[in-house]
Amino acid sequence: MTRQASVVVYGVGDAGATGEFLGAATLIEPEFALVDPPLNRILGEEPRAVRVGIFAAAGDIAEVVDIVRVRVLPDAPDVVLLQLAVASVAPAVGVPVELHEDPEGIEPFVQPTRAEIIAAVRRVLAAAPPPAAPDMTPHVADDPIRWLLHLFGND
Repeated sequence: MTRQASVVVYGVGDAGATGEFLGAATLIEPEFALVDPPLNRILGEEPRAVRVGIFAAAGDIAEVVDIVRVRVLPDAPDVVLLQLAVASVAPAVGVPVELHEDPEGIEPFVQPTRAEIIAAVRRVLAAAPPPAAPDMTPHVADDPIRWLLHLFGND
């Protein structure tokens, strides 16, 4: 399950403006993004207005898409889906559900159960990269003494 698209999740302010960076997600279908940890737990407990930026190098894709609904599965609160207002043109990962042949031969495959679909979605969650660690490197503006030294040309 290689991600060919990056999905970045932002908060949306009361006035509708794009707010702060909240986390990442995985585009699993053109209309749905699966929220990566640890943001999935945060949105699972307290859904809020969000917007996503979707980027894919192949095809030079950059989209900003509103989210019409944050969906949390009641029996799987770690599975948090963002329903996009419009379908993305970026490549989606898909949900790796294993299909089994119908033993009765009526249909080519038996429909997967809810538990099988949740398990497949959790495999996508498990493949999500860990969140980036915060940058704890001191910067010139973070240390007043270094700032003053910088002011006098001492780096």
